[in-house]
Amino acid sequence: MSEIDELENEARMARGELYHAFLPKLTDKRNRCHHACHRFNTAGEVPRRKLVELWRE
Repeated sequence: MSEIDELENEARMARGELYHAFLPKLTDKRNRCHHACHRFNTAGEVPRRKLVELWRE
């Protein structure tokens, strides 16, 4: 298999076209997003400022 241009691959993803989803960089981004969403959703009763910080993650 030939080398995949990661920037072009992400651009395809953003445009809604077919792309290679299991490249290490994309997998790392999905994992980071998953953990950030979990922290946000389980934050409970925290100040609004903290929610904004979590949202920005």
